[in-house]
Amino acid sequence: LYLSNQIGLTAAVVPKEGKITLICNEFEKQAAVSSCKDIEIVSYPVWIYIEDYARDDEPDKPAQPDLNQTFRMAAEIILDKYKNPKVGVQSEVISHTKWDYLSTAFPGGEVVDCSDVLVEARMIKTPWEIDVLRKAAEISEVAMYKTARECMPGMTEADIMMLFKNNCQEQSPDVMCALQAHTIGADFAPAVVPRHNRIKLGDIVRLDGGPMYCGYGADLARTFVVGNATDKHREEIWASLWKGADCAMNMLGPGVKMSDVFKEVQKAIKADIPGYKRGHHGHSIGCNRFTEEAPFIAAAEDRVFEPGMVFCLEMPYYSSKNHSYNIEDTFLITENGCEFFTHSNRTLYIF
Repeated sequence: LYLSNQIGLTAAVVPKEGKITLICNEFEKQAAVSSCKDIEIVSYPVWIYIEDYARDDEPDKPAQPDLNQTFRMAAEIILDKYKNPKVGVQSEVISHTKWDYLSTAFPGGEVVDCSDVLVEARMIKTPWEIDVLRKAAEISEVAMYKTARECMPGMTEADIMMLFKNNCQEQSPDVMCALQAHTIGADFAPAVVPRHNRIKLGDIVRLDGGPMYCGYGADLARTFVVGNATDKHREEIWASLWKGADCAMNMLGPGVKMSDVFKEVQKAIKADIPGYKRGHHGHSIGCNRFTEEAPFIAAAEDRVFEPGMVFCLEMPYYSSKNHSYNIEDTFLITENGCEFFTHSNRTLYIF
């Protein structure tokens, strides 16, 4: 899934009780067996020739896999154990045709969206997950500060992206890749295909993202000036964003309502920047393909912080005129407060 992004190549059947069954193609099976413990693994053939699985009586291979095949196999596994099952599916990540297929696959059962259940299941991290997320955040922080110090006038966004990727990957063989949403100067929109505009003295550079480490993402941000001077108003924007960050940091802890943190942060920043509005000021983080997981530090989120939650706290600001900024760090809610894995720079000048 990390490589192909095709929904349907792999599926997991997670029963209320008993072992999980992972359904994958033969090309993935060897990696699944070595990586996954105490689960059932069922595989199906694909277009690739693998000597280990070759049979003289094997039918002709398809050019590409039938992406409904895993869902058919999953339905058979479920119906073999449950007569009228209630089956939860994460509806936003599968296509309409697959939802239609699954809706007819259990005649006596029911297919429902289980997104809310998965949010609840993922909110509290295991000790192993906390260690992985801490390490991922630390790798990102080291890479960002190293990249900031290596950034020079005349470099391009492409140069910065290469520096950051290399600075992440050199720290651990378990870094899979680096997710990057950096912005430079007047370009406030991140680019997947890097631009080649030259960085100038006084430009603001915002590094945002992090490595995928052991399957888990990191999401930090560091903002800095190229050189030793920039427009005074940009320094004022940075100071205003820090007022919001400090407000949140003073509130975070178990039992605190997420919406309360959001509202106080907005109040603190809007005192200096009246038009400033954000949909959220942070998010849970884990093994999602996109680093921003629910729940969010948002106005309508009435959940409270609980021990074992890992979140990213962020204060972004984007502008072509004033350039772009973000204060973003990762923290763990503990029994008595919170532990920040990383610590953003207070000044825009990093040397």
